[in-house]
Amino acid sequence: MNSGLFKRWNLTLITNPVIDGHVATETLPSGQQLFVQSLLPASSTITARNATADLTTIAELEPSQFVMTIQDPSNPMDTRFLHVLQGADAGAAMVPATHLTSTSGTPFDGAIFGSFAVYFPVSATAQFASTMFSVPAGVHTLLVTGLAPNASYTASVSVAGSGHTITVSPGGTGATADAAGVLMLTF
Repeated sequence: MNSGLFKRWNLTLITNPVIDGHVATETLPSGQQLFVQSLLPASSTITARNATADLTTIAELEPSQFVMTIQDPSNPMDTRFLHVLQGADAGAAMVPATHLTSTSGTPFDGAIFGSFAVYFPVSATAQFASTMFSVPAGVHTLLVTGLAPNASYTASVSVAGSGHTITVSPGGTGATADAAGVLMLTF
């Protein structure tokens, strides 16, 4: 990787999104909405442009006309992207998402939205030893990704203030990751 080079995340959209800080909202003619919340990089910018001149006739009747781009304008050597995409009916409100990190052990980045939390390993090649998460009150389902497929894990959940502290370690018989390496805990 090199510093000074852009790292971008692009999404092709049908309508021009409304951008407000780290949130972009696309509203279709039917009223249906797509909310895109950019959580990482923390200093990201969101832009959108009409890209009809860039499109070809390869996909006949292609309705997409806009390209939304999220990037860190400082062009760092390494960038992690974390976005929460939510589809919603006309007039429905977006569920706000918050970026959180693991509190100890193997580093994880995550997103909390509504009663759900999802965590992803910071490094795909790091050896997983154990990790600890703190989640606020109201979170009842936790997904931990990037684990060994079909492997067993010990997971403990304890009350911490108004929320919970969850510790996940390899081995044991308490929980098993699925074939994609995702462990789901409900509490």
